[in-house]
Amino acid sequence: MKLQVELKLFLLLIFTVFLLYKYCSPLIHQEASSFLKIEQGNNPIYIYVPRSMEKTTASRSTEEETTEINSLHVLLQPVKNNISNINTINPVAHISSTYPSKFENLWIEIDKKQRLIRRTAYFDNRDTTGPSVVIFELKKKPADPPGPTLYAKVVMSDGTSWCQEIEYWKQVGGIPRAKELPMRHGPDSYYCNVLRIKLEKYGEPPLYVAISRKNTCEDLMPPMPIYYDKREKIGKFAVCLQKPLFDKIPPETVLHWVELNRALGASIITIMLQNMPQKVYQILLPYVKSGLVDIVDWKISVKIRNYGGNSLASECFYRNINRAEYIAMHDIDEFIIPYKHNDWFGMLDDLRNSTNVTNYAGFKFASMPWAKKGQALQSVNKMKCENMILPAYFSMIYRWEHIDKRPKMMLSSERALAAHFHNIPHWIEGVDEQFEVEHDIGLCHHYRVNIMKGNYVPDSTMERFVGKVMPNIMLQTCTSKTL
Repeated sequence: MKLQVELKLFLLLIFTVFLLYKYCSPLIHQEASSFLKIEQGNNPIYIYVPRSMEKTTASRSTEEETTEINSLHVLLQPVKNNISNINTINPVAHISSTYPSKFENLWIEIDKKQRLIRRTAYFDNRDTTGPSVVIFELKKKPADPPGPTLYAKVVMSDGTSWCQEIEYWKQVGGIPRAKELPMRHGPDSYYCNVLRIKLEKYGEPPLYVAISRKNTCEDLMPPMPIYYDKREKIGKFAVCLQKPLFDKIPPETVLHWVELNRALGASIITIMLQNMPQKVYQILLPYVKSGLVDIVDWKISVKIRNYGGNSLASECFYRNINRAEYIAMHDIDEFIIPYKHNDWFGMLDDLRNSTNVTNYAGFKFASMPWAKKGQALQSVNKMKCENMILPAYFSMIYRWEHIDKRPKMMLSSERALAAHFHNIPHWIEGVDEQFEVEHDIGLCHHYRVNIMKGNYVPDSTMERFVGKVMPNIMLQTCTSKTL
């Protein structure tokens, strides 16, 4: 009798195991496949992967994993504290300055808008500066003293955290007198302070930082994500639009600016938006999807000249220090044009052969104003479609007979430390500010109606770019429903 009972129990146990295997195994497998494990020393990182992004292990390359990981919104990581084996959700995983974004994800306002801090910070791991987190602050005058002192809670990816004083590192811009600069779009009443958190023992970006007024890092302000886009940058060029796009700039103007910079050699173009119509974003969307254009939301809330361009220029510089060797900085109606070559690659080779470029923080290009007089280039008139708005650089073919004193810059991502409209305000020790490029090698063309008074002479310099630029512009303009 006892043997029969034990046999029945054994058969019942086997039947139960069978049911569990049949009906629960798929659920267990599905849950396990929803997390991607990444080895990081002794502390593996587990990243949640949506079902729509799953691939088989055999078909998933390292590059594909990295691309997918960067686009995820949920990041689960082990944390070092008194309680072991507990995962925490990254509090800044959903915070980004990429357009479109909410104001609270872009700025932290302090002291009733007397100080504004850009919420996205940047990781600087250059050999010339050492690993650090760079933060941008707009501060209402007076600029000195910079205080009160701010502190940062730094949280690393392994859960380690500490409180540290923030260094007031560099200052960019100033408050010009009315006679010096027009007060366009409000007074230039804010300085840009470049703040820094030195990371002595770490060569990797923190998970996030949070600012506090207290040296104990209590009463923290909203946590700040760390931007770090690492690419092969040797021989690459980036372009920054030095001011945010605002008001009624035509979409065609933005399209023309992107296409010529691409033809000149830009591999990444960063554009920041203040308050632009949706048409501008729509015309840029194909370039965003291809990776050529990086659109960043700005949305500054205070009245300031050029919507805080001093701070924007330096932020755009740091956004590109890990993905380009040189970073051009100019406006929507300006272009750095090589005169002996058809692109920046040839121009840079020429400059390297004639001087030791590593002795300079960047290149200075004199500005050449252009005006609209007479007809556009004949080759362009033959190509355009009906009602097409021609690029200014093909329709304004008369140049000023003199050189403008306000130059534009192409900065070294290794040797410059901050950016400005017309100079390089800070650079590393041991190098000079900038190399002044000879006019027969390169100039900055400035296309603005009636910018300078005086004599203008016809010039067909831009004729050689028609074949490289016009077909792409026509493809967008003549077939697009957006324009």
